[in-house]
Amino acid sequence: MSAGSEPPVGTFLDRFVLPADPAAPGQARRRLAADLAGRGVPAEVTETVLLLASELVTNAVLHGHGEPVLEIRTTESTVWVGVRDPDHHPPQARPTDADSLGGRGLHLVDALAEDWGAVPVAGDGKTVWFLLRR
Repeated sequence: MSAGSEPPVGTFLDRFVLPADPAAPGQARRRLAADLAGRGVPAEVTETVLLLASELVTNAVLHGHGEPVLEIRTTESTVWVGVRDPDHHPPQARPTDADSLGGRGLHLVDALAEDWGAVPVAGDGKTVWFLLRR
């Protein structure tokens, strides 16, 4: 995990506000899939983006105390996704075991992303982000 990172300089694809309810991860997946479809992003990368974004949006809904804002940027070689929420506390991966029903989201992000991190947003919480190679 990186302490912080600016989004890559590249093509800004989309930024959208999601509801602070259980429907948000599904809405995020549909919107991201549509955004990436026209950008030539390989299917396996898109699937990973959808999985990791869903995990971050779920965390934002459960712990962020407000509507998450999702942003996506692409370059020729990367896909960057950030999820902003109003909570100022940095994300923390919970210890899990084989019987745990939840708490694996950040572990998945750590295992599958090229890089990830969280940055404070002045007066507006934090952005948790990940970067994938295309």
